[in-house]
Amino acid sequence: MKKGLLMATMLVLGSAAAHAAGHTSAGCGWGTMLFDGKNKKAHLILAATTNGTFGNQTFGISSETAGCTSDGSWVKADKKVEAYTAANFQRISTEMAQGGGEYLNGLSALLGAKDAAAQKAFAEKAQKNYEKIIPNEKTDAVAMLNNLRAVMSL
Repeated sequence: MKKGLLMATMLVLGSAAAHAAGHTSAGCGWGTMLFDGKNKKAHLILAATTNGTFGNQTFGISSETAGCTSDGSWVKADKKVEAYTAANFQRISTEMAQGGGEYLNGLSALLGAKDAAAQKAFAEKAQKNYEKIIPNEKTDAVAMLNNLRAVMSL
């Protein structure tokens, strides 16, 4: 299920990403750099898997390294947030309950937290409001993101 969701997300966002910044449908990250110039389906899958497995796309976007940018030239901001949330929903949910972590920091950065202090405040507020953000086991990535935005706007 998770793999299918990730693949669907990559396919939907891939064409926008490719046109926006010259990236393949695998987006930006170490995998894309490793398989640069190779556009066969197997290479794209390996690039996307590498990017997702090592979480380097998040780091690349927030640090503007690994062929990524934070100015929206890879994918528009809302689409980045939606794709990132869908691909990392379980990790974000776990880290939200714990009060912090790499994936939650990545999400907070995509939502505008510019420094460590802002990311910490974001994580603390998310943890405090966890039951509002993820009210039950049927909450999916879209609902979680909508609930998170509502909580953060308070």
